[in-house]
Amino acid sequence: MNVKKEAARKARVFLLLLAAFIFAFATGAEAERQRFGDFEIYVPEDWTVQSAGVQTTFMAPGNVAALSIIIDTATGTSVEEVARVHSEAHYGTTPEEVGEGTFVFTFQNENGIETSVIVVGLGDSDDYMIWVTAGEHPQLGYLIESFEFVE
Repeated sequence: MNVKKEAARKARVFLLLLAAFIFAFATGAEAERQRFGDFEIYVPEDWTVQSAGVQTTFMAPGNVAALSIIIDTATGTSVEEVARVHSEAHYGTTPEEVGEGTFVFTFQNENGIETSVIVVGLGDSDDYMIWVTAGEHPQLGYLIESFEFVE
């Protein structure tokens, strides 16, 4: 299996578990498959998207929930160090390794909402991916599940 696809699969599984959404596959609205750099994802029509540099953020209606995906390179830095630096920047919990090259932590965002973060190494390269979820929305699980790397 492609290393990037395996990393994405791990991140989706952990996000779905962390978010604990009973309605993980409830769509409730039409969705359009859109491409953002190296990945595609189904974006529900009433969600907004902001993409800048290496980060793409998907916001639910009324900003009640969000998913941010960051894909970047950290030359000479381990995935564990990337997770630690991001956790410290947000005064988060100590990153916990939950699988080979996969770390999770949480923090309270500026609105006091519990935010879950997964940092995943993408194979033997210096590339990594960060998934950040905040808030709750029945379509969030659907959005996560639809993520797919493209060639």
